[in-house]
Amino acid sequence: MLGSNPTAELAHQAQAAPVLLLAKVEPHWAGGATGLAGAGFGVFVANSDWSNKGQLAWIALAAIVLGMLMHWRWRRADSGWRVHFAERRVEPVGVAGSAETIAGEGWEIQTAPGDRRHHIAIDLRHRDRGRVARLHDVVARRPEQVRAISALADTLAERLGVERTGPRL
Repeated sequence: MLGSNPTAELAHQAQAAPVLLLAKVEPHWAGGATGLAGAGFGVFVANSDWSNKGQLAWIALAAIVLGMLMHWRWRRADSGWRVHFAERRVEPVGVAGSAETIAGEGWEIQTAPGDRRHHIAIDLRHRDRGRVARLHDVVARRPEQVRAISALADTLAERLGVERTGPRL
């Protein structure tokens, strides 16, 4: 039943794949644009003296609600971190950061609280530099989601040849 848990699928792929993309799942920009356009249209209609102002206000409200639904449901996963296991290298794909080659001592994979409530993250850290990259940050409300994140962190640490720190989930 890997299909219902994307992190479990990633943990499974990480066991043998030469390269793994840890995608950052975010709302699509179109939802925000639609909501903003609806709000702008609503302000324009409110300041107009048109006779069909009421119907146009409903259209503006519908555009705002549509934008909110799009923001909530439409996700894109075209950015994140690409991990090259043989080269012991991570590189950003559409996110801020720089490519890092894991060489020398002091590198670790750490599980930590995520950026939002109910999220757990996997970070690449260096003893002297601190957090170098937030590789994965996903919601973890169910026990199987938490176990999948821990399994992914274990596999990443093992395949990259670094220490695994943070709570064992």
